Amino acid sequence: MQNQHLIDFLNQQIANISVLHVKLQRYHWYAKGPYGYVIEQYTEDLHEQLDDIKKCLGKRVLSIGGRPIAVMSKFLQEATIKEAQADDEDYEVVKTMRHDYSQLAQEIKITGIPLAKRQEDDATAGLLVDILGRLEYEAIRLSKYLIDADR
Repeated sequence: MQNQHLIDFLNQQIANISVLHVKLQRYHWYAKGPYGYVIEQYTEDLHEQLDDIKKCLGKRVLSIGGRPIAVMSKFLQEATIKEAQADDEDYEVVKTMRHDYSQLAQEIKITGIPLAKRQEDDATAGLLVDILGRLEYEAIRLSKYLIDADR
């Protein structure tokens, strides 16, 4: 299949989003520290956003002739995002989330968009540009928190 590399990349991003989704659930449940409640509310919003991104990626994989991965073992196998390791203190949670969002944005910017453009797949490139914007925005918000926390 001519676009198999693109399908593989999109599936990797589905895996990353799925792992990040589980991490956010953990942070939502267990965040502690002075900003634990804020993190609880923020992660709820991020959950909805990640659900939307994952659905869009899955539909795109289907539309270009692939099969989106949809089992946890494949998510863990394909993801470049690591499972939660933070000690659940608010600062560590935010630092980890910023790293993950920045990593996903970089992967899309450096690998995904150029790959879609080489395949002359404007729809996938456009989707990835949209997702990139969302991820970069959240990374900036998380960076601002870390600066404001003055640690």
